[in-house]
Amino acid sequence: MIIKKTDLIYASLFSEHFSLHKTYCYLITILFTLSCQPSAVNFPAKHYRAVSKRDTAYLQLTKNENHFYGHYTIQYGNSGKDSGEIRGNIKGDTLIGDYFYMPHSGGVKKRTPFALLQDGKTLRLGNGAIVRFLDIPSYSPDVAINYDSVKFVFTEILH
Repeated sequence: MIIKKTDLIYASLFSEHFSLHKTYCYLITILFTLSCQPSAVNFPAKHYRAVSKRDTAYLQLTKNENHFYGHYTIQYGNSGKDSGEIRGNIKGDTLIGDYFYMPHSGGVKKRTPFALLQDGKTLRLGNGAIVRFLDIPSYSPDVAINYDSVKFVFTEILH
């Protein structure tokens, strides 16, 4: 078997190319693995409770710089409860978003606008005129959300 000089050059180039390709694959794998790790910033959830007559509402709330999310439950005396997820945006001392829940009467999952006003150490559940656009409910931009006469005023509880 005769080995030509060109064969050695091609073998050498292939070996270098394969080695370089292998190195790139390792680098990409390491970068991908590091980017999939959870972020170092951890925003702890706070727990709140509000009572109005026989009804009690519980709120688990996590806030970051501009957004919030969590879980919201309303226990209607001894007759049932609505329970679901909340999420939305934070603008100053106001949290505005949506509440996705299963009603205590059963049926399909519902969506309703959700607003909280940070008032010192309390959160006031707002209410306002609701409009629908493409079957998505939201507060009317023409009517201010009321935070004065509210059903629930939440205070933080230890959990």
